[in-house]
Amino acid sequence: MTKADSATFQPKTLAQHFEPPDEYVGRFGWICGYSADAAFLENAIERFTLLIASRRAHDGRIALALMLDGGNPQITLADVPSLLHLPIKVSTPPFTLLHAKVALLGFRRPELSDSWCLRLIVSTGNWTRQTLEESLDLAWVIEIHSEELKSPSDNTKQACADFRAAWDMLSELRTLFDDRTLNRAEAGRSETDSAVAMKELDGWITRAVSIGRRMKPRFFDSRRKSLLDQLPELVKLHGRQSSDDPVVARNYLAMGSGFYESAGGTKEVPSVLKALVATLQQEVLLTRNADINVFVNPNACQAVAESLASIEDAGWKVRIPAETKLDCLSPRTLHAKFIFSANERSDSFFCISAWVYLGSGNLTRPGFANKMLHENGNLEAGVVFDPGKLRWYPDSDGSESDVITNYLPIQWDDEDGVTSIKFESGSDMPERGIEFTAAPIAYLVSAVNGETCCLTPSGPFDILNSTGIPCDRDNEQRFVWVESPPRIVQVRWQEGDQTRLAWVPVIDSFGRIAATTLRRIDLDEAWSQLDHFPMPPPEDELVTEADEEADSDGLEQRASRSQTASYPIRQMMQLIENIAAKQTAVSQNDWTMWCTRLEQCLTMASKNPILNEFKKLGLNPLTPLREEPFRPRFAENDDSAEGKRYCDVLSRIELAWKVKELSPIGEQQ
Repeated sequence: MTKADSATFQPKTLAQHFEPPDEYVGRFGWICGYSADAAFLENAIERFTLLIASRRAHDGRIALALMLDGGNPQITLADVPSLLHLPIKVSTPPFTLLHAKVALLGFRRPELSDSWCLRLIVSTGNWTRQTLEESLDLAWVIEIHSEELKSPSDNTKQACADFRAAWDMLSELRTLFDDRTLNRAEAGRSETDSAVAMKELDGWITRAVSIGRRMKPRFFDSRRKSLLDQLPELVKLHGRQSSDDPVVARNYLAMGSGFYESAGGTKEVPSVLKALVATLQQEVLLTRNADINVFVNPNACQAVAESLASIEDAGWKVRIPAETKLDCLSPRTLHAKFIFSANERSDSFFCISAWVYLGSGNLTRPGFANKMLHENGNLEAGVVFDPGKLRWYPDSDGSESDVITNYLPIQWDDEDGVTSIKFESGSDMPERGIEFTAAPIAYLVSAVNGETCCLTPSGPFDILNSTGIPCDRDNEQRFVWVESPPRIVQVRWQEGDQTRLAWVPVIDSFGRIAATTLRRIDLDEAWSQLDHFPMPPPEDELVTEADEEADSDGLEQRASRSQTASYPIRQMMQLIENIAAKQTAVSQNDWTMWCTRLEQCLTMASKNPILNEFKKLGLNPLTPLREEPFRPRFAENDDSAEGKRYCDVLSRIELAWKVKELSPIGEQQ
């Protein structure tokens, strides 16, 4: 539940919660959920990275890893660049549905590599366009900044405990999904920037969760116990208390859900609602004569529609949420799952001893009353928290900034009107099988020799070309791709008597994942892209594959103009001098990123006419970069991991430039 702006009461959309704090940029994040679509994810990841799709496709870096219920179709890296949808790798998952909706995001300051921020999002809504445009949903968001860990407050320790609980769930969930693309390691190559970013996030989380280990988290999930079984203890720990006694009976309870139990014709009060109320009353957290409201979608409220008489006999009220009132111009469908309880007194405007649950768990048996089970228990996640000082009604001065109805879709304006509404059972949660499973291979590596692109490794599967025909294999059993080098390819394999298909990314020689083709650039452009480090190069320096052929002549013209303005020797040595000055100031945390960009930019400039002119001198212009004064202290020699990575990168650039056999600068000819 996120607070709205105090003046306009316009809360952030779910996608807007992916935006980085000021002066930060998204580095890496994990998302799990029941469903997602490309429209929402493109919106979210552009906000997260601050990069449009073409820029991300050029970089070929994974920024978000997505774990969804297996019933979802695959979302490919061509659909949403930098978003890796991981396939489930178990045929019998330990849950009926993966229904928890959680995102854990890592941000960093580009100019301060040791300054980072973690954000945890617990959502009631799916990662879909429908959530943004049609559903009525809620989200709970917290952050931790690295600076806070130096002298953590109680609030920081509590947030760290929440991150610890969420990370524990996500870490266990990760074991069920195929993450080989992220953990790729190839002999003779350094780690990809994607892998480094993922490990950076792991390190930040490790530091954060070490704080506040004695604090009890507000975040909880259904892996070991149902949400219902855990609820009373969490209310006692985290509900707002009027005294030191954690056991406070409240006289108001609101329950809302996107789905309720299936309509079975019994006309009894739905069992989960009944059990929830009974549990709270048994634990003396709810009075026996409490005002109990059940908020539903009038057109789809399952068993509630059949049990209206029994609910009324129990003294409860069935209501429609505020945003779906009949006079609403753009009604949204209630999808949020929430519970709100507090004490209401005639002499106070305040919600006394208030607490809130929100999360993924619908008020059904699989969603709320059962723990995670393959047969009849979803993996759900939620939070129980103190919502702060809130009012039932506006203050005497008319201020509405802290009124509960601005934060939860509850209302009491239809005491008489609701009786005229026709409540329908509607449909139940759909059943579905597993659609997207792990292929025998998680990715392929491309090698371009002349006009031919070969893909490795090989195995008991086919790679289909753009017409759906299996690719031929060469003498080394590599797949021969006769078209333009692909970003993703379709794999076909047999699983028992079933033929399966999946798209897997292609990784190029730079470790870029599902990336667009690198174009030729001149030395000025190479330096411009390096000079912007650690920020991305300017968007206008990108050229699409369609522009590549047209740009070839432009490269020659730019090089010609450059030669008239400066001698090749002077321009080349200025580039080397600029690189040295830049990289000696690069932080150790950014070193892998720097090495990756250095290799890419200089390789893209390998056919530059200025370089060809310089090579006529018989000298290798890169040799000064191997000297200690031209390297940062942590990579001064080749004995360190950073030094070896740098040395390997220079060797590959020398091969691309065809200068490895030339004489070092300064050596007598």
